[in-house]
Amino acid sequence: MTRLAIALTPRKDVIVRDGRFFSLSDEPWLRVEADFGASRFVEIVFRASLLDDPVRPVLRFVTPSRVIDRILPGPVAGAGVWIGALPKGAREILVCPADRPGPFGFEIESVRPVGLGEMLTRVWRRKRAKLWSFFLPTLFGFHAEAENALDWATNWEPLEDFENWLAIRARPFAQEGLDAPRSDWESGPRFAILVSGAGAAPDQSARTIASIERQSYPRVSVLRGEAELSPLLARVDFIASLRAGDELADHALACLAETIARAPQTKLIYADELLRTARGLRPSFKPDWSPALAVARPFLGRCAFYAASTLAEQEIGEAMLEAPFRLARNEIAHLRRWLLTRDEEPEAAIVAPRSPEPPSPEPPCPAPTPPAPSVSIILLTRDRPDLLGPCVESILRLSTHPSFELVIVDNGSRKAETFAIFDEARKDARVRVLPRPGPFDFARLNNEAVRASTGEVVVFLNNDTVVVSPDWLETLSRRAAEPQTGAVGALLLFPDGRIQHAGVTIGLGQDAGHFGALVAPEAPSWLGRSGHAHETSAVTAACMAVERRKFDAVGGFDEIHLPIEFNDTDLCLRLGERGWISLFVPSARLLHYESASRGSAAFRPMSVHAKERDYFRDRWRAVIRDDPFYHPALSLYARQPALW
Repeated sequence: MTRLAIALTPRKDVIVRDGRFFSLSDEPWLRVEADFGASRFVEIVFRASLLDDPVRPVLRFVTPSRVIDRILPGPVAGAGVWIGALPKGAREILVCPADRPGPFGFEIESVRPVGLGEMLTRVWRRKRAKLWSFFLPTLFGFHAEAENALDWATNWEPLEDFENWLAIRARPFAQEGLDAPRSDWESGPRFAILVSGAGAAPDQSARTIASIERQSYPRVSVLRGEAELSPLLARVDFIASLRAGDELADHALACLAETIARAPQTKLIYADELLRTARGLRPSFKPDWSPALAVARPFLGRCAFYAASTLAEQEIGEAMLEAPFRLARNEIAHLRRWLLTRDEEPEAAIVAPRSPEPPSPEPPCPAPTPPAPSVSIILLTRDRPDLLGPCVESILRLSTHPSFELVIVDNGSRKAETFAIFDEARKDARVRVLPRPGPFDFARLNNEAVRASTGEVVVFLNNDTVVVSPDWLETLSRRAAEPQTGAVGALLLFPDGRIQHAGVTIGLGQDAGHFGALVAPEAPSWLGRSGHAHETSAVTAACMAVERRKFDAVGGFDEIHLPIEFNDTDLCLRLGERGWISLFVPSARLLHYESASRGSAAFRPMSVHAKERDYFRDRWRAVIRDDPFYHPALSLYARQPALW
């Protein structure tokens, strides 16, 4: 099989400085100086510096008619492998390997043509049913849809194959080459590592200490007890606490030092870990800092280094538990590489952060729960009385919120059964019906309804939902009114009980999608997130709560660029730009008959709403390639955790 050496040259916002690529922006582009041949599919093997953040590269094909971007796997272990389709007529091929200014290391190691037979064999071994999703669209000329089906069938690896996956992608640290230091290590931060050996065998302590002594980065001290730490507090910058048997990767401290050099405000850095289990090595994936999840399910682990200033005058274990909740988000860095190997252990006990306020000398009286904010429910509909009736009935009968209004936006209904539902609903003083005939425009209709409503919190709701938890409005509105929160989403279930929505992951399927879906709520999930409130980049407007003042501050839904598709995700991301992070709250539950009111979306040509998709991809490319609440080693073509 032919393997081609690939040259890369600066194309945009990149210069070569001292033999190294240097980015001048958040989106540097290199030209791929190679002819990929006439093959329809190709395998690309690439490598990135272990000192750089393993953001997913963007591969760009420039054709005479359009620009096509493909997101590649994040090179978390040092290298990445991508197999995919080559668009016809590409006259230029570019790659964007980094997402911040400064030096970076990136190489395309090889390119291998892949035949159709090999691709179909991969599908047969993984998801045989997807063969029909390839052949039928191909038969009718829907080539983009057929290639998308192949992506969902092939661009993932099961977690059970992790050791084989890692063996292909891991590479040694190359300090004289791709991993050359970016900062001056002789004057960098000094680390102190406390090694607890209580109850451990001598060889376990020896392994841990040996892993520290092998570090490429020199400025580190090993401590065997907290008594040794106090005299050093004023002379070290960062402190970690390991247990005998834990082993740091040889380049762990080098990665930490470079992260601190890029972000000097950092006061806490945590990294991913490898777990020794009865089934072999397994990866521990962590999201970027997610305080709501960390309260319910502590996830920082032991590969966490704290600024000495955050631990002073306090017992170290207690200080490490509380420090993350006292820090600003930009003071906490997540290093998305496996830098520590340790034994698998039972899940950590839940420890809520202690309030920084001193305890009252008197027994506290329980504070009365403040009333939930007033709510306006916005419900768009056009006929479908079979869906609308149960939806409205469940809202009015089950909802326990004392102060809400239901604004039904009638987008041109014609059936007598629908008007009968309107008439019956109007008997309830909390209900109003706004006639809004004309073409369906989700963004405009919702914006108009918000202006006509009065609630402090607005809840957008699909007409194909049914309330399950009576206190859903109290739950959503209270969380939406929290100062740091943007949009709030509920746990939505299919009628058969499987999860339809537990938060939106940006980049899933190259756009956005529902990670964690299609399983029962009690099924195991990544960090148990389906059962815990957690930060997420977006939630679906099938049931979304937003405080009115925040909705107005970002201008509501985008009527110009996104009248139908992606407008809810776009709203969440614009809220996020203002510092209001979206939140998923599983205690608010509804049933969702997904897309029932607009027809099944089992197959829809990608040409439908193509302009909106292109706008969304261009506007939010940075988040599509790197959702902070996902992980660059996880596949963008799997609803459950899978490697890529």
